[in-house]
Amino acid sequence: MTFRQFVFNNVKRNASQYISYFLSCMFSVTVFFMYATLAFHPEIQVENGSIAQGVLFTEVLIYGFSFLFVLYSTGSFMKSRKKEYGLLTTLGITKGQLNRMLIAENTMIGIGSIASGIALGALLSKIFIMIFSEVIAVHEPFEFYFSWKAAGITVLCYFIMFELNSFLVVWTIRTNSILHLFKGAMAPKKQPTFSWLLTLAALGLIGYAYYLAFTANLVSMFSRMGLILLLIVPGTYFLYTQAGVAFTHLLKRNRSIYFRDTNMLTISQLVYKLKDNARLLFLVTILSAVAFTSSGVMYGLLQGAKDEAENFVPQDFSIAVLGKENFPYHQTALTTFDQKMKEASISYSATSMTTIQVKLDVTGGGRAFYSDQQAQLISFSDYQAFLKQRGIQAKLPKEKVFLSNPSVVSEFVPTPESIDVSLNGKTETFEVAFPKQPTINASRFAYTKVIVSDETYQAFLEQATEQDYLYYTGMEIPNWIGHVDYLNTVMDDLRQSEVEVDAQTEFYQTMKQSMSYSFFFGIFISVLFFLASGSILYFRLFQDIEKDSAHYKSLYQIGLTKSEMKKITTQQLVLLFFTPFIVAVIHASFAFKALQNMVSSSVFFPIFWIIIGYLTVHTLYFIFIRKLYISKLEKVFL
Repeated sequence: MTFRQFVFNNVKRNASQYISYFLSCMFSVTVFFMYATLAFHPEIQVENGSIAQGVLFTEVLIYGFSFLFVLYSTGSFMKSRKKEYGLLTTLGITKGQLNRMLIAENTMIGIGSIASGIALGALLSKIFIMIFSEVIAVHEPFEFYFSWKAAGITVLCYFIMFELNSFLVVWTIRTNSILHLFKGAMAPKKQPTFSWLLTLAALGLIGYAYYLAFTANLVSMFSRMGLILLLIVPGTYFLYTQAGVAFTHLLKRNRSIYFRDTNMLTISQLVYKLKDNARLLFLVTILSAVAFTSSGVMYGLLQGAKDEAENFVPQDFSIAVLGKENFPYHQTALTTFDQKMKEASISYSATSMTTIQVKLDVTGGGRAFYSDQQAQLISFSDYQAFLKQRGIQAKLPKEKVFLSNPSVVSEFVPTPESIDVSLNGKTETFEVAFPKQPTINASRFAYTKVIVSDETYQAFLEQATEQDYLYYTGMEIPNWIGHVDYLNTVMDDLRQSEVEVDAQTEFYQTMKQSMSYSFFFGIFISVLFFLASGSILYFRLFQDIEKDSAHYKSLYQIGLTKSEMKKITTQQLVLLFFTPFIVAVIHASFAFKALQNMVSSSVFFPIFWIIIGYLTVHTLYFIFIRKLYISKLEKVFL
């Protein structure tokens, strides 16, 4: 047998251990290559250069994560085969030959991953490019393109990555003695211990992080985000290293549970498995939580674009002009709008009003947000007409005015108790109330709306000059979502320096497009994180399979049946596989609650389906690994 045949047989005989690692690396190469194809696609570079830059940024993230993943994986393989390396050393293999064998094995897997990853990427590129064309809403889908430059960069980057990791593995092996290699992972274990203080600290850190996320809003979230991460990461680590062991000790103390059926065997081994795998479970939980949170948040915002548009741009379409001298522009815009609606056979209803531009100031709470700005003074009669247009009823509180601002952040800033309204030397102070939702669109002439009684409005009207008149018309368009492109074109045609035009379609399209980009770029990275976390679990299980086989063989010799072995193994696998998944879902749930605090649309169902999708994949992965793992253990019964 030649040295090459020996290396090839080594990889072939350890195929069951390498398969998950190989598939994860292949998926990473596939995603990297498809994004690289987008970056070098000639039509995309012409269409929008910034997209290519975004793709390159995504490539850097994928490559950086892949490097760490491969480094971790090769380290795990090395640990699981220490005994084998020790045996080879005693049989006469030199350090140079051992090093060459390790480098050759890793190179073989790397080349296989690169070749199969690029081949799969080329097959999927057509679909990938079509989806991307749909995401950025180009008129003609981009054509299929195979980029040799993208393939070359993928080969070069990943080959360097695999070789660097190979040398790191060789360097690690060189620092170990033969005796240490022989001991490998077979060193006797100490009884796992834990600290009640660290257990309580873990629960406290996680609980406080949950509280911060649960009560966060758009304003406070950015200042809390770093603190939440600083709390949740060490809290999760101690949750597994301390609280998990403490929990199993409590189970052992509960005699009714501990001595029921085969629970004693399951729990007694689970104590060691939890302690041994605490860091791994912590890593898997963090990776899964990042994957769930990022994909859930992006998909939730993507699906909520329509509700957000309707909340922050209350009326489907609006036209406003300031000053009596610009009133003809307002009339011309209305006429043009009516013609274009008739040409496209789009029905609509319109309501117009004449309002006044005033100056707003605040001396109490919410001063920074509402102070020293232009506002739109509206009589309550006109306001009611717009409410009626939308099928809403409201009453103006006695001796108060409504203060309304359709800004994204207005819901989260301190609200003033009173405001000062000024116009040409006349100033009055009003106590304020806030309507449930904004009704009038914002404009560059006046973002905030002040709705006053008809008598108060008349008093200010007498102080107004022709330059203070603010003419406003709002339209309701049934099924506006079906005419997004057309209404945006109409808006561009009407918009000019004298005329302010606003529409839900513009907000909707901007949000939809930005979220589509984020979702498209982020979802593959999230899936990569998720698959990597599954692969890490897989490595660990097969790293311990030799010890587990010996353990079950001993139990078999004292009377353990095959079905009992399957039951115990399944219980332990369920705990190892689904504990980090459940903890990650709980972590992500509080992130979703923070998101829900910041948006008006419900993110429950989009996120629910994302989690169901991950759970389905995770369950299938569990079934596959359980079957493979038990088939290995069953050999001890033969």
